[in-house]
Amino acid sequence: MTEPTDHDRELAEDVDLLRSADVGPIVVRGGALRGIGYIAGLLLVAGGSVLLLRYLGVADFGRYVTVMALIGIVSGVSDAGLTAIGAREMSIAPQEERPDLLAHLISLRLVLTPLGVVAATLFAVIAGYNHTMVYGTILAGIGLVLVSTQATLMLPLAVGLKYVRLTVAELIKQTVTVAGIAVLVLAGTSLLPFFTLQIVVGLVVVLSTPLIVGKNWWHRPRANRARLRMLVREALPMATALALNVIYYRTLVIIASLIATAVETGYVATSFRIFEILLGVPTIVMQAALPVLSAAADEGGPRMRYVLQRMTEVGLAASACLAVLMVFLARPVIDVLGGHQYLGAASVLRIQGFSLIGLFLGQAWMLGLVSIRRQRDVAVANAVALVFVLGLGVGLIPWLGADGAGVAAVAAETLLSTILLVMLWRQGQAPQLGFAWKVVLASLLALAPLLIPGLPEAIGAVIAGVIFAAVAWVTRLLPPEVIDAFGLRRLLPD
Repeated sequence: MTEPTDHDRELAEDVDLLRSADVGPIVVRGGALRGIGYIAGLLLVAGGSVLLLRYLGVADFGRYVTVMALIGIVSGVSDAGLTAIGAREMSIAPQEERPDLLAHLISLRLVLTPLGVVAATLFAVIAGYNHTMVYGTILAGIGLVLVSTQATLMLPLAVGLKYVRLTVAELIKQTVTVAGIAVLVLAGTSLLPFFTLQIVVGLVVVLSTPLIVGKNWWHRPRANRARLRMLVREALPMATALALNVIYYRTLVIIASLIATAVETGYVATSFRIFEILLGVPTIVMQAALPVLSAAADEGGPRMRYVLQRMTEVGLAASACLAVLMVFLARPVIDVLGGHQYLGAASVLRIQGFSLIGLFLGQAWMLGLVSIRRQRDVAVANAVALVFVLGLGVGLIPWLGADGAGVAAVAAETLLSTILLVMLWRQGQAPQLGFAWKVVLASLLALAPLLIPGLPEAIGAVIAGVIFAAVAWVTRLLPPEVIDAFGLRRLLPD
């Protein structure tokens, strides 16, 4: 009988860890680390954007952003739900089946992403983009194929809860991107090499994968029809849901451009562009728990409800705190990023901040449905939300102006998360919300600095954060896994 390799032993340990009673604090620390890494990456990207904007000028920067936005759409659509479905399937697959599963995921990635790049290139040609933008789409698309393939190769780390390595891999990508931009700026190059940089970034992350994942990092693509059909069948509803989500969230900007003034549309666009920075936070933080949630669902019994309950508690507390801070920070953030002429967007951003609550809860409950193979419910919920936001946007924007778009965004996210909760309830997996009064109390008290005349907004945000944390501590809002993860139990009140 063949002796198990070190990689086999590591896989077995990963399976045991996902089902361990001590996994909670690991996931909490991992989610926090992934969130911090995401924010650090955003700061790096912001630095690169400043270099690009000042070097390229308005016209070429607009061309660059247009091409990269097109490639971003390809990235989201060609993912086709494979990341979430792949993580779920690998979390519950027997140890000996994981390499084969990963090989088939790589095969799908190597087919879908190039097809998306071809479609993007054809769109660039049909849309009449100039030669630089068309070639740039091809070059950036090649880089996307490399990066997306490397992301698939990292799935074993996600399943094994290797959060440090995942964060390092993401920061390597962002660091190389910014460093490359700096080199090109110093070299005084034209626009096209900035798209070529995406290939360099892709090559670097692929070449770094053996160091991050280990010697068994590569799995030769395979094409067993039954396995591919299963993955496509499972991923298709998620792909539909993701596509609808991307469309409905950006629909309000389009509606504003059609029925509001140019100034009001500018305020809506400014708020939504800034808010996009926060959109990745609930996704990356909550998905840290997907392998554990999937393993719990596979076992059956009460453990899945327990995991989902904790995700709900953390999600509601974190999102409410961020929404409160946004009330104070919206104006100074817009002033720093856009200048005085954009301050009219501050009220939109304050309102829109409360959609974070629906986003966090919706992400947690969506992952709950995915873990029990109810992806179709997620697609249906997003379809209903799209219809709802269309009607609400048309009705509220003429009445409330730019603020109407913010109200519509909050209402749409609230509806979407409510539908997902109902669908979980129908499956007997809905979390309990009896703790929510603690979040409401902490939020209301944290808004008290608004009553102090002349208080600088930044200082108000600090005071609000302290009040929220103090109330959460006194009411024991934080789940025990959070307390244990950061060694805070000794500080709890008796």
